[in-house]
Amino acid sequence: MASKPYDVIVLGATGFTGRQAVLAMMHRAATQPLRWAVAGRNAPKLQALLAELVPTATPRPGIVVADAKDLDSLQRMAAQTGVLLNLAGPYAQTGEAVVQACIANAAHYLDLSGETFWVQQMIARHHRAAQAAQLKIIPCCGYEALPFDLATLWSARQLRDRFGEACREVKIIVGFSGRRITSIKDAVSGGTVASLKSLLEFDNTDCVRNPACLLPADAVDAAAVAKRNAYRFVPAFDADVQAVTAPTVPAPFANPPIVLRTQALLADAAVFAPDFRYTEAMNMESLVPRVSFLPRASTLPLQWAAAASLGVPLAMLSAALAGPLKFQRQGLRRLVEWFAPKPGVGPSEEALSGMSYSLDVFARSASGKTLRGRVDGQGHPGYRSTPEMVVSAAVGLARGSLGRTPHFGIVTPATGLGIEAVAALRDAGVTFSLLP
Repeated sequence: MASKPYDVIVLGATGFTGRQAVLAMMHRAATQPLRWAVAGRNAPKLQALLAELVPTATPRPGIVVADAKDLDSLQRMAAQTGVLLNLAGPYAQTGEAVVQACIANAAHYLDLSGETFWVQQMIARHHRAAQAAQLKIIPCCGYEALPFDLATLWSARQLRDRFGEACREVKIIVGFSGRRITSIKDAVSGGTVASLKSLLEFDNTDCVRNPACLLPADAVDAAAVAKRNAYRFVPAFDADVQAVTAPTVPAPFANPPIVLRTQALLADAAVFAPDFRYTEAMNMESLVPRVSFLPRASTLPLQWAAAASLGVPLAMLSAALAGPLKFQRQGLRRLVEWFAPKPGVGPSEEALSGMSYSLDVFARSASGKTLRGRVDGQGHPGYRSTPEMVVSAAVGLARGSLGRTPHFGIVTPATGLGIEAVAALRDAGVTFSLLP
């Protein structure tokens, strides 16, 4: 890879998340030697983007013209880089050709896919080829599912190192702080909406119902894993955080399959117990308004109501995606198209910088020993923290400080990047800490 002209190429740089990734790449390049380029099908747009974002005194990144519908251009692009960062979703429509080009041209690959059914297809079609080429193809490398996947591995290793026991259960509770969401475009970008529409149009699998859908083909306990980790859409009161919890948004069925694939790929009985279980939920106390002089419990009715308002639509979405009835999918698709922002549109700058998030991590060993940790992330989770994280991952892979693990093929963020990513994500504003 050292002979290639670029360390990292950012494909889809002119999209909303792509612009944020370009800014993150600029910050990394300002502190270390980094050969990088932006890529897309429209050269004038790429030139305008760099003219707008990159100071004139700063060395300009390269420009690579590549179109997902032009396979030769994808091959030429992948041949020029050690790591390709693909931000051009929806991946079910355009991602496979990019993955194939990377495998054919010895380039590691990262993306932000939340389309689990597409990841399942990539595993079936390209895992062995990528494994034989000793390449790391890492989907779901943004807010879904990098911090969740890495936090699970990190907490399990902490249990092993402190108590000498394997981890049997990890529970993650998500909380938000800072600026509250007041507009739909501050909650989701046009790219997220496009991915949701892709699910409704192309997903004919059971991935939204089956958390074991990404296990290796030779997994003999897939049915037991799926049953043990079944998704929960009903609100509940969580005693550990003393708050009502609801399914995680935007997709409660995105992170668990990745986490469970990590456990299967590691196959390390000293870290994860054979009957390992993963759950996640969202802390509704962090989302409802609170009057400072009233007791904490005064918000419980609002928490229950807000949790139900999230749980019911997500359960309906899961049912529609898993069901055979076309009119259900078409109805949801029209609804999404009606209220959601268009591609290229995303949260305001105030929303990007004014929000933050946290993951409260509860790990339990096989004998019942417990450990609590916390992951804190700065900025909007999907559109400020995500590009920062995936750029840190791409630069680390290119530099060789990440990716020292023996896992190749279609891998997960934790198995592909390694535990060293915990320290590397500090540059992205994401910190891990143990709590008493």
